[in-house]
Amino acid sequence: MSKRFEEPATVSTLGPRYVRDRMVAGVLHRMAALADVAPYLRGSSRAAVVRLTGEVLSRCLDALEPEGRLSGGEEALRSREGEPAAVRIVLARVLGRFAWEQLTEVIGPFEVPPLAVCRSAEVLFDSLVELARPASHY
Repeated sequence: MSKRFEEPATVSTLGPRYVRDRMVAGVLHRMAALADVAPYLRGSSRAAVVRLTGEVLSRCLDALEPEGRLSGGEEALRSREGEPAAVRIVLARVLGRFAWEQLTEVIGPFEVPPLAVCRSAEVLFDSLVELARPASHY
């Protein structure tokens, strides 16, 4: 029998965008089960929810992988024209728990340094605070 060397899996070997997109889908699935959140996952609000959720998770994944470059930058969490302000408030309230659940699934099987996990948690918290700010603060 030959022994085959297997490289340890990381977010970068799976493809960061693939991982992020699966995480966004997982978060949206969990949020859809909440009666007070589900209406924001339909109609014109859905695009804003998907965009903002993806950006928050991108920032968290970038903190886990030093070479990660998924995030859209400093301006990405700003309100865009036509996005309902209520979406930001709802996400600030519920996204943290669901995002952290998704992140722990990524962190668990991979060898992620503890400092990177702390950075990712800080980024998640900072992103939620930013989402909770009224648009006039920009």
